[in-house]
Amino acid sequence: MRLTSVRIFVDDLERAATFYEGVVGLKRSTTAPTAILCEDSPSIVVETDDDVGFETENAQALYADLRARGLPLHGPPEKQYWGGTLLFAEDPSGNTINFVEYPAAVAPGRGS
Repeated sequence: MRLTSVRIFVDDLERAATFYEGVVGLKRSTTAPTAILCEDSPSIVVETDDDVGFETENAQALYADLRARGLPLHGPPEKQYWGGTLLFAEDPSGNTINFVEYPAAVAPGRGS
């Protein structure tokens, strides 16, 4: 696995977005209710949630493996509006870990 995103956790998403776009110069590519995504390698995510993200090539297979190992999961993988699939699990300390399967159109250029 490889690190797929850098996450910046904030209390006020719009105020943070104004700062990171206007002062730092990040270019927003996606907006969601709790996050903005700035494409790069790795992606930079400004969000109000507090999880860590790793890329996976097959979220469904990973889900089956994690279930078999008895890891706490937040449900099965879910297809997202932007084409990717997300899977959420917990590490031994209770931290939420996010696994992302990028759509085929996006995946080839990532991490090359």
